[in-house]
Amino acid sequence: MISSLQTSTPASLHHLHIHSAKPSALAAFYEKQFSLRTTMAGQLHVLEGGARALIISTGVSEHLAAAGYALRNQADLDILRNRLACGNAIPQATDDPLFHAGAFGITDPQGRRLIFGIPRQPRGPDTEPARLQHTVFQTTQLDEVVHFYTQQIGFSISDEVVADDGRVMVVFLRSDDEHHSLAFFRGANNEWDHHCYETDAWNDIRDWADKFARQRIAIFFGPGRHGPGNNLFFMVNDPDGNRIELSAELELVAPNVVPGVWPQEEHTLNSWGRAWMRS
Repeated sequence: MISSLQTSTPASLHHLHIHSAKPSALAAFYEKQFSLRTTMAGQLHVLEGGARALIISTGVSEHLAAAGYALRNQADLDILRNRLACGNAIPQATDDPLFHAGAFGITDPQGRRLIFGIPRQPRGPDTEPARLQHTVFQTTQLDEVVHFYTQQIGFSISDEVVADDGRVMVVFLRSDDEHHSLAFFRGANNEWDHHCYETDAWNDIRDWADKFARQRIAIFFGPGRHGPGNNLFFMVNDPDGNRIELSAELELVAPNVVPGVWPQEEHTLNSWGRAWMRS
């Protein structure tokens, strides 16, 4: 088991900055499918609506440029900045169109970028429940990356998936009381795996599946139920091939709970049936 600290400065995933070779087309997809409105900030497509937000800009497709995490208030942001400054993750001032001035970014050992800040706008009413909730990566250096996020940033481990030989293969990390807002799979490549929107109930999963079906967007994984997190889910692809998950009933985790350990098998990733196994 990889050791971790208890989350000390709660943060929630607020928005993602996605690169695309066809940013206008990708922005149009998310605008339509997720009922977002688009404004331009220079060359950035800034999409907002309900409890979700994205930034899309020109770059290599299927690449996440940054994940933006929201802190509750300025005091919490200052606490996090000071803790990071005392370690190896040096905060760097950054401009983010969705955060107030004073936001900062850090880079993990493999180059992934996180931005922490205070949102410019409160999340509005959501007629189609789908709160941007977590993002997941594959990594060739799972132990080192998880150590960075737990010991430097202060995220906590909720669950681990362990192979028969004892190697930890998947780690689910929480930044507040939800089971995970970030996760890593051990793999042969370093790549963005998927991102997820949390709905309110099982009927929302049905409604989102029907909405995608009307656009002839097929589910490639699910519907099912994950073991770690115990959430209902299904997954589809956007036009660039980025994987999107819709989820419901993600469990909450009390402070100081000992991380769970799950076997590496299909039943762990989908207790209802077949699973998409990364390794």
